[in-house]
Amino acid sequence: MAQDASYEETLSKWRTYEDVARWLEGNYVFDPSRLNTVLSRTRSSGPSGLLARSAGGTYEQKSGYCTDAANFARQALNRIDPAYKAQFIFIKNQYGQPHHWVTGFTVKGKIMVMDYGAGPEWGSMKGVHGPYDSLDQYAEFLRSLNIKRFAPELVEWKPRFPGQED
Repeated sequence: MAQDASYEETLSKWRTYEDVARWLEGNYVFDPSRLNTVLSRTRSSGPSGLLARSAGGTYEQKSGYCTDAANFARQALNRIDPAYKAQFIFIKNQYGQPHHWVTGFTVKGKIMVMDYGAGPEWGSMKGVHGPYDSLDQYAEFLRSLNIKRFAPELVEWKPRFPGQED
C-alpha cells in the first residue's frame, strides 16, 4: 500500500485482524514522551486524565503509547468486521504505573489479544496472542513473561474508556 494513502483508503483494503497487526508491526513506534505526558496527567487527574488518539490520528502519527495502539486496533477491527467485538482490555500492574491497555476481540468464539503498544522493556508482550477461552489464560501468558517491574494484578474488559480521545 502506498505510504501516502489515507487511513480511510488503507482501512478499506483491510479484511482481517492480520492486516491491522501487520500495519502496527511495520509502522507503529512506541513514544516514551507520550507515555510520560499521559502518566503526568493521570497522576494529577486519575483515570480521566488518560488519552487515546483516534485511529486516524495514530495512523498519521505512527507513534504513541499503549492506549493509542489499543484504540487504533479496536476502532480498525470493529470497522473491518463488527463480529470481532473488539474492546479495550485493562491490565493493572501490581507495581503501579504504568498500567497497560490492549485490544481484545473474538475469532470463532475464542478471545484474541492484540498488543503493539508496549515499550521496549515490555517488548515480549507485543503481538497477537490467543486463542484463549478466558482472560485468565491471557493473564497467565503475561505472568509467564517475567518482565521486570510488571506483574498483572488485574486483567479485565473495559467496554468504556475512562479518559478521552485526542
